[in-house]
Amino acid sequence: MAYYIGQALGIIVTIGAILTLQLKNKKHMLLVSAAVNILAALNILLLDSFSSGVIINLVAVIQIIFSLYHDKKETEVRTWEKILFLALYVAGGAIGISAPIDVLSIVAAIFYMLAMFQKKEQRIRIFLMGNMLSWTVYHAVLGSTAIFAQLAGIISSVIALIRYRNKK
Repeated sequence: MAYYIGQALGIIVTIGAILTLQLKNKKHMLLVSAAVNILAALNILLLDSFSSGVIINLVAVIQIIFSLYHDKKETEVRTWEKILFLALYVAGGAIGISAPIDVLSIVAAIFYMLAMFQKKEQRIRIFLMGNMLSWTVYHAVLGSTAIFAQLAGIISSVIALIRYRNKK
């Protein structure tokens, strides 16, 4: 039963991934992304038990909260925060490594961390492309329907990059 619930969550994650990248406002992108990361952690937990992917998705939610705080206060991300999240992603990912493929979740996390520190939506989308490519391979090996979230996210991101490009 857990397998089917996990696969259903993968479909919901797919819908959320498509929606996230089509939003124009950074705050809305981040809020939907937080929900998607929670569901993605549950997806991985139900399909693969506890692994680096679960930890990394949960750390991403914490980073989103930090990003929303900085946007609200109009403050810059401090160097110590960047170092903290890099350490959390790498250490959290390393703790949860159960197979070589788990290294890809750490690579995805680093791209995600870089995306969350960006001010401009277009730069967020570009870094998320690296994130999604890494997760695509990870979910393919896991056999999760969340792979469709990554593939749809890549397509959605390309569309959004074109749609919101700066015209010179």
